[in-house]
Amino acid sequence: NEYKSYLSFWQWAQGLIDIMLNKILSKKKKAKGSVSGEGFCQRCDVSSAITDEQEVTKLDPRGQSLHAVASQAHNELHEMVVWPDGWTTEVDLKDGIKVFSRAQRKAPNRLFLSECHYQCELEDLFEVLYTQSQDIPSWNTQILEFSVIEQLTSHLDIVYSVGTSGGGGLIKSREFLTLRYWIKDRDTYYIVSRDISDPVKPSSSKYPRGMNGPCGYVFFPDLDGSIKLTYVVNVDLKIPFVPQKVINSALNDVIHDFHLALRTRVDNYVVNKHRQGG
Repeated sequence: NEYKSYLSFWQWAQGLIDIMLNKILSKKKKAKGSVSGEGFCQRCDVSSAITDEQEVTKLDPRGQSLHAVASQAHNELHEMVVWPDGWTTEVDLKDGIKVFSRAQRKAPNRLFLSECHYQCELEDLFEVLYTQSQDIPSWNTQILEFSVIEQLTSHLDIVYSVGTSGGGGLIKSREFLTLRYWIKDRDTYYIVSRDISDPVKPSSSKYPRGMNGPCGYVFFPDLDGSIKLTYVVNVDLKIPFVPQKVINSALNDVIHDFHLALRTRVDNYVVNKHRQGG
């Protein structure tokens, strides 16, 4: 399989073991009447998982329900990244970026998965992609607006964003209301997103609302000392009259431009950090 050849053997093997263990543990917890979505904690960084679980107990029923949705999205993203079957190559190493795609069984849109390496520390990438996410429109030209609408816990929030148009004008700008969640699994970060419908931010009349299935970023130190970022795009633009080939081409361009812009942003962040003695 094309995608499997690019995976670190141990990362792939450990991922498959995690999936099987998590499914077994989830079944056992459901049999005991536990809350759906708790199984993810079995493979997470201990301090990260403890903090997350402590904060969840303080949430109201709505917050706990959203957390369950986020943890399930995390499990699904994990499986997308470690399970190699069905991926076909869209772009093979253009500017150091690889892009793959595959069809989905329960959704009309294709999944897109990309890989790129970054010369930075693990925490640098987390800082740029999550902690400083309010700055995303300043370096990612594909994003017009980005803001945190509600902070539920230190790991979970709701964000609102507006993307630019694409496909030669055939794909109009869209807004997204997204549940965003991060967790650290050993030396791997997951920043997980998926769309939600919530009264905290009703749909506007200015932009149509797009939909995101489970998607996000997975990154970890690679053997060559770089940080390997896997970026999964799972977006349904709800535009039935635009050919899928046009959508695929536009998404490939968006993904490619994202990695180039992120590389520049990370390089600048590292330079500034060193200047400040960090």
